[in-house]
Amino acid sequence: RQRLRFELAVGNSTLVQVVTLAADTKRLDIETTADWREKHRMLRVSFPVSVQTESFSSDIQYGCIQRPTHRNTSWDTARFEVAAHRYVDLSDRDYGVALLNDCKYGHKVHENVLDLNLLRSPTYPDPDADQGAHVFNYSLLPHTGTLIESPVLAEAACLNVPVLAFEGRRGAFTSPCRLEGRGVSLEVIKRAEKTNTVVIRLVETDGRNSTCHVLLADPKTVLVETNLVEWTEDGRFAPGPDGAVELTLSPYAIRTFKLQR
Repeated sequence: RQRLRFELAVGNSTLVQVVTLAADTKRLDIETTADWREKHRMLRVSFPVSVQTESFSSDIQYGCIQRPTHRNTSWDTARFEVAAHRYVDLSDRDYGVALLNDCKYGHKVHENVLDLNLLRSPTYPDPDADQGAHVFNYSLLPHTGTLIESPVLAEAACLNVPVLAFEGRRGAFTSPCRLEGRGVSLEVIKRAEKTNTVVIRLVETDGRNSTCHVLLADPKTVLVETNLVEWTEDGRFAPGPDGAVELTLSPYAIRTFKLQR
């Protein structure tokens, strides 16, 4: 792991940035600690990249949306910023670059420039907006192939939900199921709202029909499909001899299951 530390001054404010490149990854992490004392000033970061394409991908809840990189219409010109959750990605068929974040959502992508809003300092309606200490992270991730062919989604998830270790504590946890297969993510494992069962939620992430296998820890368990509020029972899926249930999800589908015996 290699690191560089930068100490910067912006007006009356100070910033400390630690740029880290870990082993076995292309993700360049920038951890920023800021003491922000400005008024009516905005702190942004921009990355010009060697990718030219007419649209970019913005992360949204359980999917992504395509937006233009040009300003050909008055609507495009008026779109100063757009919201994205964990990443924006600019890719052609061979190569791309993603800008990841863990808590900053105002993005601007114009032509080949990825731009992220880090801090604002308006005085209305809150006269002290963004004043004081801040700690946040963003990352630059070059990759080969398109967004779907790249590790962008996995790296964005790792940046936002890192592994935590609690010193001096031990625990044992057996997951009720395990997921195998590309293009499907196990997003939720929780207790049901109305019954004493476990609920899981699967999401298709690649924007195409994706097949996965849900491996159940208890071979007597079956998957009972329900809706998001867990009011219905729409179908039962029993595991095969190997303890796995095969499922095919349509593009960006969200499916919820109860684990019942």
